[in-house]
Amino acid sequence: MAEIINVIVVGAGFGGLAAAIELTRKGCKVKVFEAAKRLDNKGDVIMVGSNATRIMQKWGPVLSGVAELGAQPNAMRIQNQDGKILLEQPLPADYEGCPNFYTNRGRTQISMYDHAVSQGVEFVFDARISDFFETETSAGVILNGERYEADFVIGADGVHSKARTVVTKKSEKPQKSGFAVYRSWFQLERLRGNPNTEWIAASDSDLLLVWIGKDTHAIITTNTKMKSLTCFATHKDDSDTEESWNLPGKVEDMLATVEGWDPVLLEVIKQIPPEVLIDWKLLWRNPVKQWISEGGRLALVGDAAHPHLATSGTGGAQAIEDGATIGALIDINGKTNIPLALRVYEKLRFERTSLTQRMGWETRHRWHQTDWEMIASNPELLKLPQPAWLNGADAEQYAYDNFEAAKADLEGGSPFKSTNIPEDHVHVDWTIEDMMAREGEHVGSDFYQVRNS
Repeated sequence: MAEIINVIVVGAGFGGLAAAIELTRKGCKVKVFEAAKRLDNKGDVIMVGSNATRIMQKWGPVLSGVAELGAQPNAMRIQNQDGKILLEQPLPADYEGCPNFYTNRGRTQISMYDHAVSQGVEFVFDARISDFFETETSAGVILNGERYEADFVIGADGVHSKARTVVTKKSEKPQKSGFAVYRSWFQLERLRGNPNTEWIAASDSDLLLVWIGKDTHAIITTNTKMKSLTCFATHKDDSDTEESWNLPGKVEDMLATVEGWDPVLLEVIKQIPPEVLIDWKLLWRNPVKQWISEGGRLALVGDAAHPHLATSGTGGAQAIEDGATIGALIDINGKTNIPLALRVYEKLRFERTSLTQRMGWETRHRWHQTDWEMIASNPELLKLPQPAWLNGADAEQYAYDNFEAAKADLEGGSPFKSTNIPEDHVHVDWTIEDMMAREGEHVGSDFYQVRNS
């Protein structure tokens, strides 16, 4: 890169850190502003799929650190609420040599942060940005009345994104998905000595167990390397509390959510230490086509652009793909036409993330509004989608390969056709309202846009 490009990133989550690392790899000078006072190990489990690890393998020791702590269950056992096994879905350990992991969210984030620091990324913590600004040649943020300026800004400030309001010029809050989830992470040793749960603690293999029922699903994942497990259960949500890691949950309330279910699940829940149980609101936003500001120097990534439900299994990976895409496009363009690079980023990413966002709702709906007659004849319909178009993606190379075609579209040439989605997929705009109108009812298989069988 001929000239140094200065970049401000707002937010040190997966999207912000990935963007910072990838832009630094391509020669940019990056400064990250993070609202939290520090990063810590809070958080339980996150799926880091092969589409993410393909990118992370270029980040020095980060991927090996994830591998040291990551779980790799060889199957997902999907059961009904009584514990009857409906499907054993094989889970590949890798895709084309790029591993799939279920790993600790907080520790993975800190590993990414440590690598970013080692590469020269500057961080400012306890930094609550009050506003953004943009000129013809620069963009920046305002913190404590002081202006910080760069060649462009990345808004990676999460589902409550202030940057998104600036980009879209619409003041809208994240919307409730209708559900919250009890989440916990604790040591497997607590399951010892109980005949219902001893086999989970004693397993030499990582486990991924799912129970499904009306308007509810529960998940247990184990990690033999860390000698720990996570236990989740969804429940309907009618509160107005903002999404937070700090809202405590109650074991008795979690038990009430799955009252009368499989004794194995109930006994695991009874062993949750009260201090580690949280009640986490599942929020999302409508797919938005505008990720780039009018002046082309403020871009959204991760949850600021496309928050995913946990049942997508790819929210963190999509944020990492965002960072790799921007890095490649800035590498192509240099400092000469940053707005074009960022508009191409939006063009390359929107249809893919719109589909993966919807995929999260579709999986949850299959599990919560199960058509038992249909499942009896084809249990594969319950699978967590892991298609090649998702897991086999190389976001960085895709950006290099498709820059010219997307640029031509933006400049009035031939329409760009996304190839990072299913080959026969035709994009259809959708809203949260469309999906929520289908809650509580069966839908025909033609309503689902992501095939999982």
